[in-house]
Amino acid sequence: MSVSEWKKVDFQRFVNEYGKDLAIKNAPVILYSKKDKEHEAYNSLIAFFFIAGALLIYIALSYFLVTIFFSLVLFVIILIIAVIADVLLIINIIKSNVFIKLLECWVEIYKGIPEKGSDYYCFIYYPIFTGKSHPNEAKNVIFKLFQEQIIKSKIDITQIEIYLKKTLQAQNSLEKVGFFFQYAEGRPFKGENINRNTWNYFPPEKSDNENFLAVGNWDHQYEWRYDLDFDFDKLHEYAPWVIQRWDEANLKPLTEEYKEKINWNLRNIESSPKLKPWQANFKSQTYENPKAYEDLEIVEEAITKLIRHDKIIEKIKDIKDDLVMFKTYFRNLSS
Repeated sequence: MSVSEWKKVDFQRFVNEYGKDLAIKNAPVILYSKKDKEHEAYNSLIAFFFIAGALLIYIALSYFLVTIFFSLVLFVIILIIAVIADVLLIINIIKSNVFIKLLECWVEIYKGIPEKGSDYYCFIYYPIFTGKSHPNEAKNVIFKLFQEQIIKSKIDITQIEIYLKKTLQAQNSLEKVGFFFQYAEGRPFKGENINRNTWNYFPPEKSDNENFLAVGNWDHQYEWRYDLDFDFDKLHEYAPWVIQRWDEANLKPLTEEYKEKINWNLRNIESSPKLKPWQANFKSQTYENPKAYEDLEIVEEAITKLIRHDKIIEKIKDIKDDLVMFKTYFRNLSS
């Protein structure tokens, strides 16, 4: 995309001309699942019930065999050890029960070249999630180490572009032209393989009748709410779905200074608009981000270099002895 085709507009100047309500009104309403969460410590849960059950059996046997054999010291020691172990396990279970949710939304505004009496604007919205969880438990831990050491943040930034047009006949209003975003295409929510080059254009009427955007998978790509009606398993397995709307409190302008602070250049995001709505065939335009898979590629490269090529990794136990090595590897990459 040529720099000359789109120019970033100062948010406050835009607000002074059109008001902030225009940015809030066009912000996409999003559905996200309450079942979107980090991997839970199921092994800790199993161990908790095993220890608790064994302790109850020991107490019962001690009661019935008290006249034959009973050692108060041994009883107290076993009781203390079992209780401490269960407390540690329940703490680990609680810590692992982390829900992923929408935090806030950032926005940038761009103005395109004038064409035949019309000015085009692009509102780029960045819904921010508290994180994301890779379906592969082991790779999820490695991905978190990558974020921690290189990106310095675990938030997940998504992107939705909304195009608008101002005509000479409507100087004080903007007409919506359409949406452009990574379309999830009905993929399974926990499907490991993600296609990040599925950017699709949708006309403005697509959002009519409260057809909100819904989070389509773990990578936080989007699909339409009514798409879920055709995906019964996803609709019900990941219910309840939360409706997220935006207001002055959680819709914030994204500045170049803040981009620098959050290491924007290290993220796989192209922040300038990707369509040319002044062209006749813009609805069929496509976009492929050359950095689309950069983060996942770095993680896979680390796995290839640090893990035996024939070793299958799926659970944390498969990599628990290698975590320090991964952390050092990513730290060296960032230096």
